[in-house]
Amino acid sequence: MRELEQFPLLVSQRDDLTLEFCALLNHAGCHLEAQNILAKRKFQPWEGGEGAALGQHIRTQLALGREALAHRDYPCAASHFEKALGSPKNLGEAKHLLANQSDIHFWLGVALDLLGEKKSARAHWLAAANFKGDFQAMSVRAFSEMTYYSALASEKLGQRGKAAKMFRELLAHAQKLQKSQAKIDFFATSLPTMLLFNDDLQFRQKTTALFLEAQAQSGLGRATKARGLLQTVLKRDPNHALASDLAKQWQAE
Repeated sequence: MRELEQFPLLVSQRDDLTLEFCALLNHAGCHLEAQNILAKRKFQPWEGGEGAALGQHIRTQLALGREALAHRDYPCAASHFEKALGSPKNLGEAKHLLANQSDIHFWLGVALDLLGEKKSARAHWLAAANFKGDFQAMSVRAFSEMTYYSALASEKLGQRGKAAKMFRELLAHAQKLQKSQAKIDFFATSLPTMLLFNDDLQFRQKTTALFLEAQAQSGLGRATKARGLLQTVLKRDPNHALASDLAKQWQAE
């Protein structure tokens, strides 16, 4: 981040560098600064950068919402989570219809429940609990990092049996994924513009599998095991956004 801070003019001239800077700001906990940058700039979509702007927008709003929850500012928290559901026009892209937003619905339900809006909270938890699959990396998959939030939402609805089943299925998927051969399962015509070196697909897939297992183990009540797995993920990839944010979340609990 310090390197990019030394060249603000160059960063401001490029959408990819601007989003990389926002990612680093979010990683460092500077969410308000990231929000200000994302709100002021008009981004142009580019091949290989699909979802990058929206991804930073969602991460920023979720982080700010969780911070507001920690300070018991529930209206502010709900406002940030509602913003995360939207796709601001200046970002230059919209969410895929099959994209799973269970994490946003889960947190919005939490905020609304604390505000006493039980019916609305339940509606968002239902949206999270009942969403099937996810759309990532140009393909539909049965399980993803969002499955964890679908299961958490089911718990909020009192459906503990359903939640436990989802956590067990997520665990089985994660363990199977660790043993399977990694491959690109779509016709890729481009790679992310910030990718400078050949990516180790097998290493990345195992990292994803370990993160999914950490989520599943946490959901099944195995906190020590889950935290150990999460630390392993962060050792393998210190820049893993979801792992970093979940680690902060668990530390705050």
